[in-house]
Amino acid sequence: MSVTLLSPPAALTENGEQRFVMERVSWDAYVKINEALDDQPGLRMIYCDGRLVFAGKSRRHDWFAERLGEFVKAMARGLLIPWEDAGQATYRRENMDAGLEGDKTFYFADHAVLMRGPLDIDLAAQPPPDLAVEVEVSHSADAALVAWGRLGVPEVWRFHPKTWEFTFCVRAQDGSYTHSERSLSFPVLSGADVLQQMTRANELGADRWNQQLDEWVRDVIRPRLT
Repeated sequence: MSVTLLSPPAALTENGEQRFVMERVSWDAYVKINEALDDQPGLRMIYCDGRLVFAGKSRRHDWFAERLGEFVKAMARGLLIPWEDAGQATYRRENMDAGLEGDKTFYFADHAVLMRGPLDIDLAAQPPPDLAVEVEVSHSADAALVAWGRLGVPEVWRFHPKTWEFTFCVRAQDGSYTHSERSLSFPVLSGADVLQQMTRANELGADRWNQQLDEWVRDVIRPRLT
């Protein structure tokens, strides 16, 4: 395995997160590294075309990822859409030369039925997730979007807590993503809705915010279906 380290291991960002990059990593080497470090908490890998990114996490990052995950579940419950979450499962396909773990990933409707229960991920026989969530605390999700696009994920949510920006990204036929005013998974949902709820979560804290979330979906979102 021939690799080039572009930045030193465990180089800290201003938010306390860690990130470093290895170049010219073969697919077999990526798989071995990925499986060897599979049980390491707080570590995520993004692989594409021989470039392997190691991204650490912080509580700030994970706090917002958890809130967005809870938000997605509340939306699916309130809109009566079957769902299954796959958390930070690893998705990879050798023929696409891409693999990664998402911050949060979800299956909906028929895919949720197909993926019901604690199934391991095998993209050779299973669909990619319908939605992936990317929280950008200290670094961009651009590399992740390239990988998600190759793997065929229809929608990615990007949230940048520092700038308080949120974007629905919808996959085009060429595998790239375009910005959308509405969610593909929940067409009645706008980006302003998501930011409003992230603001409330930040103000109320996780517990109090969760207590009002299902009621908000029922009273604000569901009426838009009529």
